[in-house]
Amino acid sequence: MSEGNDGAIRELLEHLRAEREVLRTGRFGELAPLIAHKESLLAGLAGTPGARLAQAQRMARENQRLLAAAIEGVRAARARLGEIVQGAQGYQSYDQRGRAQRISPERPTLEKRA
Repeated sequence: MSEGNDGAIRELLEHLRAEREVLRTGRFGELAPLIAHKESLLAGLAGTPGARLAQAQRMARENQRLLAAAIEGVRAARARLGEIVQGAQGYQSYDQRGRAQRISPERPTLEKRA
């Protein structure tokens, strides 16, 4: 293996570390340029034996898990916000006879004092 491939692997590992930090800190807007750069780094590794790429593969899988967890967190937050908004608009309940009834939040009234 050439020294060029060793340098390319080191650069890829550094890139994956930077990508992990972006994911861990939630700076998702920075991911698009990182992905483009990673694709060019991977293209430079063509012909490198798989054993040399094992560490990079492990790091890439960890980053993939972090990204999946971030996506799931956003979905959960979005669902919770939906519940909060829906709750603020009122909810359905049942009276003593089992009939459905809408319970709306009280609207604030304006009280004027002289």
